[in-house]
Amino acid sequence: VLPLRGPVMYPGLTVPIGVGRPGTLHAIEAALKENREVFAVAQRENVDEPSTDQLYTMGVVGRIGQVQRGLGGVQLLLQGEHRAAVLNYHEGEDFLTADVMPIAEVPPLDEKDAAFAALYKETRERAMELGERRGLPDEVLHHVLDSVTEAGKFADLVAGYVELPVPEKQLLLETLGVEERLRRVLIHIQRQIGLLAAQAEIKSQVQEELG
Repeated sequence: VLPLRGPVMYPGLTVPIGVGRPGTLHAIEAALKENREVFAVAQRENVDEPSTDQLYTMGVVGRIGQVQRGLGGVQLLLQGEHRAAVLNYHEGEDFLTADVMPIAEVPPLDEKDAAFAALYKETRERAMELGERRGLPDEVLHHVLDSVTEAGKFADLVAGYVELPVPEKQLLLETLGVEERLRRVLIHIQRQIGLLAAQAEIKSQVQEELG
């Protein structure tokens, strides 16, 4: 088990993770000796040594990629593979382990349905707009967003980059229906676009008054 203090992992994303807690370091070393797989799960509370009831019951099975060891701990790249739910947690002497069950997402009834196609198209367009408003270069946005064509994977991709509190991100992870997850992601994108637009307007007004 790799408890995450802050981020929420999604399938298909590669995320840099810093590990410094002794128990988690032991878990990483054990995973590296076997199949390099860990169960990455978010913490409900920002504590140093979370108990099992302070961890969510759904997370992501991830594969450890590049590892860099330093004086303060370990930096690693974690590739999210698939959603999984905890059946049981086991407290070991050095680290926490878990029995987990893979969880599949629920595809839309008809991907060619006009309403679903419109929802997916709108989500892609608004995600591009949000990236542009944040000042990301077009070539970077196209490289990241165009590389994912499946609706469920696209929802996970955007959910991983949208700035949200942990409970909101966890809710997106636990939303198994692709159509519902896309809809929730779109709402969050639109809110952030509105916020950025409001901030830009306030900044402009302040500059006018200063002028």
